[in-house]
Amino acid sequence: MVVSQQNSETGVTQIVVTGNKSMSWRANVLLAASLGAVSAIFGGGIALFGFWLVLPFAGLEFLLVVYCLSVAYRKLGFTEVISLEEAFVIVESGYRHPDNRVELSRHWARLEFDNPSSLFEVGTLVIRAGNRSLEVGHLLNKEDKIKLHRELQLELGMDSSTLRLMS
Repeated sequence: MVVSQQNSETGVTQIVVTGNKSMSWRANVLLAASLGAVSAIFGGGIALFGFWLVLPFAGLEFLLVVYCLSVAYRKLGFTEVISLEEAFVIVESGYRHPDNRVELSRHWARLEFDNPSSLFEVGTLVIRAGNRSLEVGHLLNKEDKIKLHRELQLELGMDSSTLRLMS
């Protein structure tokens, strides 16, 4: 998800890039609980017929589902904030607070966008300034990555002739 906002007082534009969380944490817990209940009912029914060894595997299956849902939810909590100031492009990224901060000179900043024709590839969007480069929007789907590319292109004042498309 890409959200752009501009501070009218300072003139700084911030673009917030986050993963698309289609379900809240509460919805994930309800999904895991319902899958666990179904697994317990079927496992218990099968155990009543003498196949008691099914129960530990049903429990392990439930724990694996909970673990996978929590890992996916945590990874989608990654956020990038791209601040476009007068002299710098500042990219801060992290999960709950900024863990990484990169400052690039706005004057030297160039975009490189690999937009593949395949429906199954999302491409890469890189901001380069001098010898430094930084990939942004790695959690985004193809449509959101194109939107981010257009936002950055507009804010950095670039037209299509100043962009280098990777092939």
